[in-house]
Amino acid sequence: MVAEMFIAEGHPVRLVLKYTGVASSTYYGRKARRNTNGKRGCRASEHTMTYSGQWVWNEQVVEDIKWILDQEFVDYGYRKVTRWLQQSRHYMINEKKVYRLMKEHQLVNKKKRQARPRDREWVKDLLPPCRISLEYLEIDIKYGYVHGQRRNGLTVTVIDVESRWVLGHYMAWSIQKRDIIKLFEQIFSLYSLPKKIYVRNDNGSQFIAAEVRQYFADQQVSQEFIKPATPEQNAHIESYHSIVEKLIWQSYDFEDLGQASQTYDRFIQFYNYERIHSGIGYTSPYRYLTKKKIDLPEKNLLLRTALCCRNLSCDVAGHRTLRSTFD
Repeated sequence: MVAEMFIAEGHPVRLVLKYTGVASSTYYGRKARRNTNGKRGCRASEHTMTYSGQWVWNEQVVEDIKWILDQEFVDYGYRKVTRWLQQSRHYMINEKKVYRLMKEHQLVNKKKRQARPRDREWVKDLLPPCRISLEYLEIDIKYGYVHGQRRNGLTVTVIDVESRWVLGHYMAWSIQKRDIIKLFEQIFSLYSLPKKIYVRNDNGSQFIAAEVRQYFADQQVSQEFIKPATPEQNAHIESYHSIVEKLIWQSYDFEDLGQASQTYDRFIQFYNYERIHSGIGYTSPYRYLTKKKIDLPEKNLLLRTALCCRNLSCDVAGHRTLRSTFD
C-alpha cells in the first residue's frame, strides 16, 4: 500500500491519506486487522474482564484453568471449563477464548479410546421418559482391575436419569442377587421417592434373578430390561461408567479393594456435589436438585451409607429422611 510507505518514512498520516485518496477508515481498519506478527485478523486480547468490572491478565485465567484441571476426577473440556470459569471465577469469557488459551498452553482435553425369560418387561423407549427427579433409575455393574490383587473388583451403581445423581453404590469382589436387594433396601430407607419408580437394567444374572424381580414387584417398582446387545438403552449409567473407567480405573493402581473403595467414595462425593454435567445445564446434580427444592443428604451421610452398603448391613436409625415435592 503506497500510503503505508510514505507513513513509514515519517510523513504525517493525515496528509498522506489526504493526498493518496485513502479513506482513514480503510487505513485504520486494515491496520487493526494485522497483529504484531504481521498476520491478518484482530489482535488477541491480553486481558479478561470479571462481572464486577475488573480486568485480569490472561495468564491468571490460564492458572485458574490449570488449577481446576489438576483437581482429582476433573476431566473437563473447554466447554465445561468455560462454565466453571464463569460460575466460580466470575469471568466474562466465552468458549472461543477459553479454547484458544487452552490450546496455546496444551490444555485441551484429549479423549482416550479405550437364556431369556419371556415374562420380562422390555424397554419400549430408547431413553427413559423422565418427568420428575428420582423417578427413573438405571443400575449396572462395572468391572475394575485391582493391580495389587491381580483380579477384578466389581461395583454396582444406581443413578437417577433425570438429575444424574448417584443414589447408592456397592463395591466387592463379587456381586450377588442379595447384594442388589440390600442396596435398594438402603436406598429406599434413605430417600423419599415418588410413588411410581422405574428401574432399568441389563440382563445380568443378578438382575434377572427371581428373588430380585419379586423384591421389586413387592415394592411396586417397575423393572425394565434392555434388549440384548443394546447398551444405548441404558445410556446414562453407561456414560457414568465410562467416566469412572477414565478417572478411577485408568488413573490409579490400587493395592487392594479397600483402597479402591476409598477412592471411589471420594469420587462419588465429587460427582454428586461438584462435577459439572452438560446434560443438566452445566451444573452439578446437587445444585440441580436443590433448585427443585429436593432435600439431599450431607456428604458424610452418603459416606456412612456407602460403608453400610459395603458391609451389607446398616442400622438406619438416625439417618435423615429426604424431603421432596413429589405430591
